Amino acid sequence: MESLGLSLWGMEFAGGEGRPTLRLFIDGPDGVDVEHCASVSRQLGAALEVEDLIPGAYHLEVSSPGLSRRFFELSQLPPYIGQELDITLAVPHGGRKRYKGTFDSLDGDVLNMTCEGASVSFPWSAVAKAKLVFTFETPEESKARAKKTSKADKAAERH
Repeated sequence: MESLGLSLWGMEFAGGEGRPTLRLFIDGPDGVDVEHCASVSRQLGAALEVEDLIPGAYHLEVSSPGLSRRFFELSQLPPYIGQELDITLAVPHGGRKRYKGTFDSLDGDVLNMTCEGASVSFPWSAVAKAKLVFTFETPEESKARAKKTSKADKAAERH
């Protein structure tokens, strides 16, 4: 993967009985295309067969993390501050296990979010699953966001 300029974003092993699936998510500075996935799949599939690391039959899937990417490590989160996350906790917090809201900040290993107008925080160790909620913008929304960012940049330059 590294020879292609790609890195491992995460992996999961799904299914138990029968033919389980090993899913690898790869990413690169310019994203990932079908050719990247196919190349990694061929190389990794051959290596796994030679080494016989996974006993029995299994299915190998290689893909990009996608627009609604799942987060596998705490270190993957900082670039997504200000965006919407969908968090599932291992055990309930405040009477619920699922939170969907704006990712405000990260303090050490504690995620701070705004969900339904309220601030919530929980340690990364309590998170069972975290993923980005991708929202498509209309052209008007995109222009409005660009204007807002431009005004903020100009204000920062004055100070």
